[in-house]
Amino acid sequence: MTPKQKHILLASATDLFEPLATLLEQSGVKVSICRDGAQALEMALKFTPDILIVDNAITVLAVDKMAQILRANSQSEKTPIFFVGPEGEQIEGFRRQIDHYVPRPFNNEQLLAEILTRFSREEKNESIGQAHTEVEGDLGQIPLTDLLQVFSLNRKDGVISVSDQDKKGYIHLLEGQVISSRVGQVVGEKAFFRLLQWESGKFRFTPGNPQVERRINMPTDQLLIEGMRQNDEMRSQMSTFPAGRKYYELSVPFGHLPEGLRPATLEIAKLFDGPTQVMTVVESSMRSDYEVLQVLRALIEQGLLKETTAPGKKDGAALLLDDEMVVAIKEFFGERENLLEESSAKLIVLAENDEQAGLFLQALQGVDEFEPESDFLHGDGGLSLGDIGRLEISETFHLRLFLLPATEESAPLWRPFCHRLFGVLSLATDISLHEAENYFFESARVPVAKCRDNENFNDVLPLRRGDRDGLRRLLHYFAAPFTGKEQEVGL
Repeated sequence: MTPKQKHILLASATDLFEPLATLLEQSGVKVSICRDGAQALEMALKFTPDILIVDNAITVLAVDKMAQILRANSQSEKTPIFFVGPEGEQIEGFRRQIDHYVPRPFNNEQLLAEILTRFSREEKNESIGQAHTEVEGDLGQIPLTDLLQVFSLNRKDGVISVSDQDKKGYIHLLEGQVISSRVGQVVGEKAFFRLLQWESGKFRFTPGNPQVERRINMPTDQLLIEGMRQNDEMRSQMSTFPAGRKYYELSVPFGHLPEGLRPATLEIAKLFDGPTQVMTVVESSMRSDYEVLQVLRALIEQGLLKETTAPGKKDGAALLLDDEMVVAIKEFFGERENLLEESSAKLIVLAENDEQAGLFLQALQGVDEFEPESDFLHGDGGLSLGDIGRLEISETFHLRLFLLPATEESAPLWRPFCHRLFGVLSLATDISLHEAENYFFESARVPVAKCRDNENFNDVLPLRRGDRDGLRRLLHYFAAPFTGKEQEVGL
């Protein structure tokens, strides 16, 4: 079947769009031109163009009024509008996932490319919507919002599985409507709103009747609008919310809180049973992340929550890595929009023999944040590739300590372990591991700490048993490239 020719309506009282009209026609797009807002409204209602491109300075009928009428009409409500105006101008009712704002002056070739890309994406979406078998794709090419709109239009039953590195999520559809969602242990609207933040990763749609309990009753179009609104608000206000790893406690007993607090506020305040971490409250509440963070901010501003230390932690104990360092590391790994979600990085340990690995493992005993890997502890004692354990840096970030034999035979394994690499610690007492040390320093571009480097690591390496301060200084050395701050290990 021959694809239907695309139709674009250009509306301007001047010749602003004439060069663009020529480029569009050369690309096989049908173009209609009108000179005022009233004529543009009439033609948009009559022909329902694929895109309406309008100069915000259009006369006779103001652009915001024209857009309002089009959105109120069932035939034209989904017509994308490209608004062309001065940088920073606000359009009332602008729909972020449908409309587009083009600041003047604009490049005609660039705008043409954006239009053709949108048409190409729509054609791909249509083919996905008509598929009757499993469909896979990339969220970078087809956003989750587009997928859901396509499946809703085609009244699809099935499950959308979404994955991004070590994160996974699920959205269940019945006749095109979202009825349930899950990310880890989080379910319902809370999980769905989190998934809407994912801009990268893979998706797979598996058709079939979803055998799950309905946990979402809001119509999908309203669900998308609310989710995008909350996520936009959360991103813009993130700096005003309490950090996820900080601890707070009620400043007065729960029974003495002021009267008149909203049910949501009381519900969240009740989660503070002694010193409690912000991230724990966010995860424990069924309410959306944005709503929980809003309530916590209000409780802090009202003096009803006060910052405190972790249970059982001495006030003077310094963090292995502070909040700013953790944020810088997570941002480096592309997690700017998901700072509250748990993630990890690797700290590779190079060793010549099992004795070196065993001594290093013993040195970490007594450090509260270290959790040894049971399989390694109960192994045969030989030097093998695998996890030694993990360091809990914060509620949302940990380091995997990974033992990597640095023999010539193991060289082909080095490259795959460069992904999400925090640093490399060499336990060698001579230059026998020099080749591996140079590889990670030059190819992976991460710091390499060597036990034999007495000038830089004197009194730090080798670590003494339970030497938390020495471990902290070593981790600061590894964190320096992520934070942009020079760290002196010996300080």
